[in-house]
Formats: sequence, structure tokens, C-alpha cells
Amino acid sequence: MKKVLGGSLLAFGLTACATTYKAPMTLNQSASEQVVGTKEQIFKAAQRALAINGEQIMSANVEAGVISTAARDLRLTPLQADCGTTMGIDYLKDNRTSTKVAYNILIDNGSLDVRTTLQGDYKVGDVTQNITLTCVSRGVFEQQMIQKIKAEIR
Repeated sequence: MKKVLGGSLLAFGLTACATTYKAPMTLNQSASEQVVGTKEQIFKAAQRALAINGEQIMSANVEAGVISTAARDLRLTPLQADCGTTMGIDYLKDNRTSTKVAYNILIDNGSLDVRTTLQGDYKVGDVTQNITLTCVSRGVFEQQMIQKIKAEIR
């Protein structure tokens, strides 16, 4: 009887967490900046900065001016992103939350636009149950990457 009651309470608790999820209301932030350099110079600088940062470039098209990276595991903080809350508690403050970051860089002559795609998962109970979180950037990663790319322009 104790096992049945305990299992019922656990199932109720897991359902309660899932139903109280509040996704972020803000929009994903990106960063754009005018930079001195040709499209090719900025493109090469972006590739170097991404490599130095440990990113894996999945696609790079100099003619289109687009570079995309693979999503990599990175522990986000509430200052960097918003992945929503449950019962008023930020998911990013919970160690059961895992997050990933991917970059999309848009380049043209004299301009640079950095965007990120953030993914979040909250592990509920055992490892077979996850809540997929909607995460939005607060613009920190984008601003940092712009500064790294600008430092690589020669």
C-alpha cells in the first residue's frame, strides 16, 4: 500500500511541475554591429573566433555570409538566458536543467549580426522523463562573440 501511495504522490508531483511551467515572455536577443572590414575579412575573423571559443562549425558559406555552429552543452545562468520558471523558481537555478548553445553569424561588408539558439531540458524524476524548455537569450553571448570577432579582424 505504501508503494502504491508513494508512486501516486510521485506521479502527481511530476505532473504538477510540468503543468506549472511558465515559458519566457521576452524575445530572443541578438546583437548587430558595424565593423571595419570586408565581408571576407569579417568571415575569416568569425571562423577564428568561433574556433578559439570551442565551437564546431557545421556550415559556412562566404558568399551568403552565414556561419552556423553545432549546439554544445553549456551551463546557462539566469543572467545569460531565460528558460522559464515553475512555481516562481527559475529552471536555470536547478541542477537538473541542462542547456545547449548554438551560434548563427550573419556577415556582410562592414556589418556583423550574431544570434544564438538555446535549448533546455529539465530532467524530471528518472532520466526517461524530460520537460523541453523554451529558452531565450538575454544578449550576453551575442555581445561577447561580437567582441571576440572584432578582436580577430586584421
